[in-house]
Amino acid sequence: MKYLLLWALIGLSVTTHAQTPEAANTAPGQWDASWISPVTNTPHAYGVYLFRKQFSLLNYSGPFIIHLSADNYYRLYVNGRFAGMGPARSDLANWYYETMDISPYLKYGDNSLAIEVINYGPARPQGQFTKGTALLVQGHRSREAAIINTGTTPWRVTEDEAFNLLPVKPGARFYGAFPGDSIVAQYHPWGWEQTAYKDSSWEKAVIVAATVPQGSSAGNGRLLTPRPLGPLFQERQNFSRLVSQQGTAADASFLKGTGAITIPAKRKVSLLLDAGQPTTGFPEMLISGGLDATIHITYKAIADGNATVRDIIRPDGGNRRRISASGYRSFRYVQLDIETGKAPLTLHDYFNVYTQYGLSDKSAFAANAVADSLWNSSKRITLLGAQDNLYNDPFQEQLQYIQDAQIQGLALAFFSGDHQLWRNALLQTDQSRIPEGLVRTRYPSDDRQVTVTAALSWIGAIQDYLLYKSDKALARQVYPGIKSILDWVDRYPDASTGLPGYMPYKDSLPLCPLTAQYLYALRQAALIAGYCDKPGDSLSWSRNADKLREVLYQQCYDADKGWYAEMPGGKSYSRYTNAMLVLAQAVPPRQVKSIMQRLLKEAPSPQESWREKYYIFKAMQETGVTATFPAELQVLLPLQEQQYQSACAVTNIFLLGIMAGIQSTSYGCKTVLIAPDPGESAYVKATMAHPDGGLLEVDLAFKNNRVTGNVKLPFGITGKFRWRNKEITLHGGPQDISL
Repeated sequence: MKYLLLWALIGLSVTTHAQTPEAANTAPGQWDASWISPVTNTPHAYGVYLFRKQFSLLNYSGPFIIHLSADNYYRLYVNGRFAGMGPARSDLANWYYETMDISPYLKYGDNSLAIEVINYGPARPQGQFTKGTALLVQGHRSREAAIINTGTTPWRVTEDEAFNLLPVKPGARFYGAFPGDSIVAQYHPWGWEQTAYKDSSWEKAVIVAATVPQGSSAGNGRLLTPRPLGPLFQERQNFSRLVSQQGTAADASFLKGTGAITIPAKRKVSLLLDAGQPTTGFPEMLISGGLDATIHITYKAIADGNATVRDIIRPDGGNRRRISASGYRSFRYVQLDIETGKAPLTLHDYFNVYTQYGLSDKSAFAANAVADSLWNSSKRITLLGAQDNLYNDPFQEQLQYIQDAQIQGLALAFFSGDHQLWRNALLQTDQSRIPEGLVRTRYPSDDRQVTVTAALSWIGAIQDYLLYKSDKALARQVYPGIKSILDWVDRYPDASTGLPGYMPYKDSLPLCPLTAQYLYALRQAALIAGYCDKPGDSLSWSRNADKLREVLYQQCYDADKGWYAEMPGGKSYSRYTNAMLVLAQAVPPRQVKSIMQRLLKEAPSPQESWREKYYIFKAMQETGVTATFPAELQVLLPLQEQQYQSACAVTNIFLLGIMAGIQSTSYGCKTVLIAPDPGESAYVKATMAHPDGGLLEVDLAFKNNRVTGNVKLPFGITGKFRWRNKEITLHGGPQDISL
């Protein structure tokens, strides 16, 4: 069988890196490989390049560990078998390399490494940094290095002229994801990844740069650091139904890959396929014949909606050609428009290779039809964003915004107990710091989008993370960045009010919500300072917050309305601002309940964002004023169509945190509070992953203002169970509840 961008995944689930405990998180004994590239390459131009290395193994046993990276993107085949892709996205000062043991793919005698390297040139995704087309392969030990190192052993390379860009048409919305492909199959060197392929006519790759590990003093090249994340997971995903068809008679067997469609010569055919739910990955097609045919592939979020990304394939007439998209495609519907020429075309199979960070979902939730539907649909959409970064919007942007990553990371940790993507997002945001001291709104991203709001939110994201996962190493690493952000805001007081004033990078927030966010950041930073053994900073930030609280109360509190206005003497109010002030302890304790009740009587503004809802729900959870939460859930149902990852993650977080009532009360989730509010539901069953590897489980029934059931905590975890102002102590292990 011949392959063009092959994933050999028929009916299988695989991870894309053959990692072993010995291979993971290890650096080579010595970096003596070099970055290589084609002789004729224009470093920053679009191109698809195929690299090959042939070698013989006659007396070799044990693991064969390699370290590899590329610019922009690579796919690795070992003896014709797909073995991995990468690198995970980062920046030039933190360029990730993958480490893997490829020994399961090797054999006695002749072997080959075949690596496709793609440079998307000016059309590269917004989150992709580049120094120019290049490949790096380094053997872990001297015996592997002597066989496969780039730069010190010969590698062959050729450009795959089958590929050209299919640019994305500019639209009203910003687009930052992958471009489309235009593929002319007759120019592809079919079978190039197989060991027996003859590459003697290919040119020899040349050295273009030395390897420089992170921490070295060097120029402006790529500074190598190990990939901190686990591997991606891939599996075959069939389309669930055929929405419509014209010019042919396909049936369910085609969707399953068991029944081919043969399209006669001189025929036009259109198929609209439904994946059944939003998805992401690398759609793959298996075709025969069709010389002079044209296949247009259009990816859509909704069936009758406009498409942003398209691929075009022009078959070469060969037998059982397997062709895949070069970059992530996100969609629910795919439209195939096929026009044959002088020869018939057989479409054997078409499916998606679903791709996601390798999470093990351990969570569960059940309460009522509305909540259960929200839980399931929100989880599916949230998981789509778990890639090598936390993508906020796989359809249009595929970028990591810290305000969204805060919410996505928390939800994914609750699902799986895996905090690595979340941790990576926090560190990458720290690495995005501009000279003035603020962090960028989104990163990795080859632009400079900065707001004070996002920078302050990053501090909150760190505190949320630490409440879930105790991680003093991370806290100490990011601590200087926390100080620089708070110092920045403190430099710009308003002389007339004493509150934060005009400052560069200030977004459109009015005075009161900006102050509320700053107050909240001060409170959270004070807690982080205590955790990092910085009592002086902790006390200073707490005192600053207390002073600002008094000024804000005098300037913005409306005694007649019973809550805070957006501006001093103003007449506009928002639920978000008042929720933030409750969280920031800016509201006198005796007024917290009344402000929350007043807040929740207000209808949500049409402009209330998902990010704002996160803080409103968090204020409900922390104050225990949760009676309106079931009604708030009803508002979320139509908003699911927006399909933003953070938007849906909010739902999952607070179904667990409010209806099931599970919340951490100390760093590392060492103590917990279970304070359920089931609304009208007669029961709540929920499971949340604990960072130490166990599960937090509740199985509760509610009747006549009473609660019965059981709670199970991991051993070593303690807490409280609260119901109608009554509390009982919880311990590790299972325990019955009756209140």
